[in-house]
Amino acid sequence: MPAHDYRYQTRAWRAVRALVLERDRHTCAVQREGCTTVATTVDHIVSVSEGGDFYDPTNLRAACPHCNSSRGWRERKERNQFTYRVGVARYKTRF
Repeated sequence: MPAHDYRYQTRAWRAVRALVLERDRHTCAVQREGCTTVATTVDHIVSVSEGGDFYDPTNLRAACPHCNSSRGWRERKERNQFTYRVGVARYKTRF
């Protein structure tokens, strides 16, 4: 979900975010290459766009900003890799 989603500004989100960070002891649970291990963000295990619950603590884990943002970027790239627009011709643009 985009960071500008209104749900990230709610009291309920701030409460569940604090709960998850405390539960995971502010340690990144994703641990990708380049991880800082200090979690300051919360990551949805099953993305909301794929049916994951937004506020469910069992669908959330603590993540460092690097791991959280790189995971989202990679998943969006993979999802868009197989998206085709049927019936639209491709044109080369000349500059």
